[in-house]
Amino acid sequence: MSEQTSSLVIEVMEQQLAKHFQSILQDENRMKQIRNEFRRDGYFNFKNFSFLPKRILENVHAEVHALLDEYSVRRDVTVPSTGNTYRKMYNVNQPEIAEGGTFIPALYQSESLRNFLGNIAGDDLASCWEQEQYLITKLSHPGDTHGWHWGDYPYTMIWIIEAPEDPAIGGVLQCVPHSEWDKQNPQIWQYILNNPIKSYHHLKGDVYFLKSDTTLHHVVPIQQETTRIILNTCWASAHDRRTDVAHESIEVIWDTKARTTEEA
Repeated sequence: MSEQTSSLVIEVMEQQLAKHFQSILQDENRMKQIRNEFRRDGYFNFKNFSFLPKRILENVHAEVHALLDEYSVRRDVTVPSTGNTYRKMYNVNQPEIAEGGTFIPALYQSESLRNFLGNIAGDDLASCWEQEQYLITKLSHPGDTHGWHWGDYPYTMIWIIEAPEDPAIGGVLQCVPHSEWDKQNPQIWQYILNNPIKSYHHLKGDVYFLKSDTTLHHVVPIQQETTRIILNTCWASAHDRRTDVAHESIEVIWDTKARTTEEA
């Protein structure tokens, strides 16, 4: 796609997004329900291709598959800052998505999308550290998982590209909302044992919004050969006054520290 054509596609898409989100925002009863659920659970799921105009969401799905085919790398690591929980997956890093993608980078920067999510969260969303802005993961083998963790930044959207229809196969999201991440002493098992765990089964076309910095969460390990693919997009709060945010877990999982050193 030429740069001129790409710019036109992005401009048209933003117009469609503005119209789409405005129609949802006008339904105040619906918005109250969404805001209340997000505040209570740190989570809200837009089911069955309802988050975006379906054609745009289908374009995102196609782009994710193409990027996986070209760039995916296998990761099998443990993460000390989350109690040595496992990450076993294929992934595509942010630089490759920025290089090879059109729709995903444009959606990340979309003012209409950010304003809509900000209305739900009662906050103003801002771009986070570049390496965490958008990432792709694929679970496919028995034992593949994204282990218990929190997010470095408060707002995450997970776009379900493919998922097993039977929750017994794995890939279920489990959450402990309103929990805090002490990176020196994460105490993950204390949170799990002392609090109710909420479980969510997702299907292709779902998109869920997560208060990721205060919601301990993981993906139940895959039990057999299958496919679970997600696009992860992440934002900071525009009012976050932290001058530095550590990214230990991302540096381990996505090998961004080595990449940054090589580029320097």
